[in-house]
Amino acid sequence: MGFTKSLAAELGPYNIRVNAILPGAVQGPRIERVIAAKAEARGVPYEDMLANYTNLASLGRLIPPEDIAAMAVFLASNQCGTLSGQALSIDGDTQMLK
Repeated sequence: MGFTKSLAAELGPYNIRVNAILPGAVQGPRIERVIAAKAEARGVPYEDMLANYTNLASLGRLIPPEDIAAMAVFLASNQCGTLSGQALSIDGDTQMLK
């Protein structure tokens, strides 16, 4: 976050905006492998470990990759012309993971 803030301050005078997208657990093969490996290491069923990822997010689900892409498109658009130096969590409001 410090790097994002520093770049935003340094590049702002050139009308360059800098923001950070902080994705949560994004749906797809990678997170499925991560969840499966953690479940195996802890000796619990895959479904229980998946619940760990979804139950601790207020939206209760993994993040569709399209949501991350939509945020990137929005940040690159003129619609957020004054948004800079921010960390944007696209994680369904994940509070913590065990």
